[in-house]
Amino acid sequence: MDGTQFGQLPYLEGLEEVSSCAFSPDGKFLAAGLWNGNINIYDTALWTRILVLKGHEYLVTSLAYSPNSLQILSGSDDKTARLWDSETGSTDFILEGHSDKVTAVAFSPTGQQVATATECESVRLWDAQTGATVFILTENLDNVTSIAYSPNGNTFAFGGRDRTIQIFDALTGSPVLESCNGSDRITCLTYSLDGQRIATGSSDGLLQLWEAAATTLKPGRKWAAHSFVITSVTFSPDDRWIASCSWDRTVKLWDSRSGLYISSFISHVGIVSSVRFSPNGFRWLASSGCASEVRLWDTRSGSVGHILKGHAGYVLGIAFSPDGRWIVSACTDGIFKLWEVGTGE
Repeated sequence: MDGTQFGQLPYLEGLEEVSSCAFSPDGKFLAAGLWNGNINIYDTALWTRILVLKGHEYLVTSLAYSPNSLQILSGSDDKTARLWDSETGSTDFILEGHSDKVTAVAFSPTGQQVATATECESVRLWDAQTGATVFILTENLDNVTSIAYSPNGNTFAFGGRDRTIQIFDALTGSPVLESCNGSDRITCLTYSLDGQRIATGSSDGLLQLWEAAATTLKPGRKWAAHSFVITSVTFSPDDRWIASCSWDRTVKLWDSRSGLYISSFISHVGIVSSVRFSPNGFRWLASSGCASEVRLWDTRSGSVGHILKGHAGYVLGIAFSPDGRWIVSACTDGIFKLWEVGTGE
């Protein structure tokens, strides 16, 4: 892709207001969920729209590709989730039963199962090959804010406003572990790649580490990481670091074992809602939020690598391509932009 072609990429065909996005694991496709309920699929080799998935009646809140890139899972404000054939664009299954907006979806690492959640009604697990309900969780749910499978797919965890982490067996739905974080509501949750630890962020700015052994969920270090709500937390690809971001306009880097502070990135002019490590060497951190820009931070020097400007609204989300070469950003201005990591163009 030469410079002339790259310069034509920021405005992708067929976009209305964008609400969610996801790269396929093989890096060949980008899915864009829209406010009108449609999902556009783009070929990343040519950056042309190749499919439009139609079926949802309202905004697409969340998207996930299966590990083999052959299926797409979507959640919507129309109270349904859908499984799609990513090659033909046809609907495999309509996952019905929620009585509230579907706010989060996830594929299991095996690709055999999917999870869907609403804010305050239920968490449901489904068979990805048949569309059948595996089980429904409705007990002790208080505004689920985040959901994640363990890397081996045997369990999944979620956190919410009741201050607890709950871990369930992904095959039986049986509760495995539950623990209270003792602070305010959990706003974000993620597993380490080795599956042995969980990191949670809270609305009071506290970060908490947990040791997630087979039969115990042991609280680890807890510390005041931010002065306001933590909006996103993520492990680096080697599990060495944790990155967090917050309403306090900062992005921070921590040692994932000790919780010791490493660095702060404080140049954002508004709430920071999303932070991601680059997958290839994890040198870069990308962050976005209320400002109409994306920032790339050099984790080695602690300085701003690139400031990616050009949007005219709130940047809803960001994603690195699997090879780490590109970043895609989705904005309330209805435009996707594709950026080259190395140059920031």
